[in-house]
Amino acid sequence: MSDLRAELVGAGGVAIPRYRMLLPPGWQGYDVDMETERELVAAARERLAGAGRPDLAGRLGAQVGDALRSLRSQNAFAYAFAGESSPTWALGAASLVGIKRVASPEVPLDAIVEDAIRNRGAAALGDDHRIVRWTESSPVVLDGVRAVSFLVHYLIAIPGSRRTQAVQWTATVAHAEDLAEDDPVLQAWTALFDHHIATFTWSVR
Repeated sequence: MSDLRAELVGAGGVAIPRYRMLLPPGWQGYDVDMETERELVAAARERLAGAGRPDLAGRLGAQVGDALRSLRSQNAFAYAFAGESSPTWALGAASLVGIKRVASPEVPLDAIVEDAIRNRGAAALGDDHRIVRWTESSPVVLDGVRAVSFLVHYLIAIPGSRRTQAVQWTATVAHAEDLAEDDPVLQAWTALFDHHIATFTWSVR
């Protein structure tokens, strides 16, 4: 069971109530703060040194820093990915990011949900309709190779906010261009994330 802090606070005052959510076996969850950035860079340096490639440490550290700064700018509060012991490595690389979404007069959360249902094929996850899920794909270039980024979004209203605030978990899976949208690998990823996001609950103090 992943039990991230009683209150998660990132750059720009990102804060959400306490929650609990299961992660896939072997996955690790992190905050997106500066302390986590230092820990990940240090761990990467150690692993690269052990693999005889300390020359890559500087570039990797910069990439990690850029990625976490980008997440913080989007009101991200947590992210997770598969560790070396995770069986999901057999399916390919994937990550999970949690961001806080705040409604504005121009873009209320109800309008986001309505648009997702009408135009993106969104549907409720589970019978209680507390989680809305939709998917999308977009072309990307990874290390000079054209690929596709498959995204699975989950929107969950923050209690007591009168549907003006929500958390959005986004799972990202990169895959080859020639992989069909209904490929069993992508269906397996979606089923995996559906299962674990469905365990998301707000904790009562």
